[in-house]
Amino acid sequence: MTGPRTIVTELLLAIATGAAWWVRSAFRARFAHDRDMLLARAMPPASLVTEADLAQLPLPMQTYLRRVGAVGRARIRNLRVTFTAQMRSSASAPWMHATATQYEFFSPPARLFSMSASRSGIPFDVLHRYLDNAATFQVRIAGLIPMVNKSGPGITHDETVTLMNDVLVLAPAAVLDMPFTFETINARSLRATFSNAGFTVTAHVTFDEAGDLVGFVSDDRSHDREGGAATWSTPISGYREVDGIRVGSLGDANWIEPSGEWTYGRFQISSIAYNVTS
Repeated sequence: MTGPRTIVTELLLAIATGAAWWVRSAFRARFAHDRDMLLARAMPPASLVTEADLAQLPLPMQTYLRRVGAVGRARIRNLRVTFTAQMRSSASAPWMHATATQYEFFSPPARLFSMSASRSGIPFDVLHRYLDNAATFQVRIAGLIPMVNKSGPGITHDETVTLMNDVLVLAPAAVLDMPFTFETINARSLRATFSNAGFTVTAHVTFDEAGDLVGFVSDDRSHDREGGAATWSTPISGYREVDGIRVGSLGDANWIEPSGEWTYGRFQISSIAYNVTS
């Protein structure tokens, strides 16, 4: 026999489940709305990258662009990429399994990143938005409980570094049309500088003997980080060819702290496409 308490409990559970579904749907709707708006914007014509275009770049970047197959292909105006990932909040925390979809636009710069993760059966939803020169970062537990809700100059500054990293790793030919500058450190490393949204950020980028980008280290991404300043590092450990383009498909995201370096994210590209319309 069903008593009043059981009925109330079931009703509250149904309300909570419905609310969680609504919030998660709202996250996805915001992502879809922003994506569709950005895709609807007119893209500049995508002329082909030529050897002459590379002359403005230092030798390590020239070699890298040849390695990834940029020469003779259309300049990159946007991209869509999907990932599988493992994430954790500290060096001792258990890993969460995740999937993510990201859109990146380069004229003007914009970044949308939506991730769904779970740990011990508890779902987490993540939404990064870098749009119209302002960034936000939100995380919710089970679709309902706000875990992170950041906006303002600090997170915009940090997301400018993330955008810079994405360009160099996922769409390096886009540096030809964006406000990047490079200073040669030696035959296999550069100091890269990128400006956008009123911020100028830098990173030390390194290449292996063959010319592949294997390291990106920046001191400019922790202004809005809980726990204070740290250095951000994204080593790349594997490349593969997708639709004729060679791309760094295996990479980590690390924090370098006074106590040492630890990995908080491991990413593997599932698919990537350039100059997309959907």
